[in-house]
Amino acid sequence: MGTFEEHGGERKDFDFRVGLAQGAWNCKSFADLLWGDVAQILDAPFNSEGGKPSEGGGYNYSFKNDDLLVSMYVDDGEPGWPFEKVPAMLTATSLSESVETWELAENLYEGLAALGMYLLIVFEDAGMPIAANFDIGDDW
Repeated sequence: MGTFEEHGGERKDFDFRVGLAQGAWNCKSFADLLWGDVAQILDAPFNSEGGKPSEGGGYNYSFKNDDLLVSMYVDDGEPGWPFEKVPAMLTATSLSESVETWELAENLYEGLAALGMYLLIVFEDAGMPIAANFDIGDDW
């Protein structure tokens, strides 16, 4: 898997899938914890009210300012390896003239991985995985 830059480009996003590396699962607690960590890593003033419940039983989070757009959805996951391990869907897009989306995504990946609390898979715009901090296999 390569660097984020080689998969970047105009209007290309990176889709993160995130899960809990260890501990007991609680969807809302995990979602709030992850959202707070994302805000801290991106140094952005996200709202502290938490996510809005969705009809499917999960939680939606979103933040937008002049520099970035971040959205996240967390539920109890879907069956099938490896997605059952990474139920949160997270996308961060740079709206800044000085920071590319690939730079934002790479910073977010490195920051979340450094915490040691999360399982991570990042997919490029076309749906291929480009980074993961656990073995997801080669069947893509």
